[in-house]
Amino acid sequence: MLCGPSGVGKTTLGLQFMKEAAGRGERSVVYSFEEEVDIIIGRCEAVAIPARSMIAAGTLQILKIEPLQYTADEFARLVRRDVQEHGTRLVMIDSIAGYNLALRGENLEAQLYALSKYLQHHNVTLLLVVELAEITGNFRVTDSHISYLGDTIIFIRYLEIHGEMRKAIGVLKKRLSDFERTLREIEITSQSIKVGGPLSNLRGILSGTPEWISEQRDDG
Repeated sequence: MLCGPSGVGKTTLGLQFMKEAAGRGERSVVYSFEEEVDIIIGRCEAVAIPARSMIAAGTLQILKIEPLQYTADEFARLVRRDVQEHGTRLVMIDSIAGYNLALRGENLEAQLYALSKYLQHHNVTLLLVVELAEITGNFRVTDSHISYLGDTIIFIRYLEIHGEMRKAIGVLKKRLSDFERTLREIEITSQSIKVGGPLSNLRGILSGTPEWISEQRDDG
């Protein structure tokens, strides 16, 4: 799961995973319930993710899914057919809010559980883009109570530091192994996605309004 508020970089981070998969010759598919294909491609090209070249090479496909275009079962069949016919190794649903509209009142947890278990059985990685309503404030992973489905949960958080909006990234959960526990600043530039050193001099990062920790300690 890639979690965070609107515009923080969740989709771009997911596409970075797909860029790495393409380097191994693996095929990825993005099912976009929100943004148009051209917008996603343009965003990729702006951060040195060669989406057009990946599409031309057959290692990436981006499909725009209108929220009410398919029922949940029809969408699941679409995903399964692609995996079976094209050997797709990485699937991204962007986002859970848009996917939820397609359910038309059906149980979100049950549908996602069934789809994720199918993909897991076929050794396909599923990336779920989870958008949170709050830009800052109380930290939460999802608004839909589906966090238990994720083997790994990565979050990106806006920070307000000295009147400037910045971003931090962290790993909340990795089910089968240990993981990096520090929070680090992340910056999305025209050259790449840059992850900096640990934000060890800040506290309250998950609140979105962190405070500096003084390096001077009073031993008296």
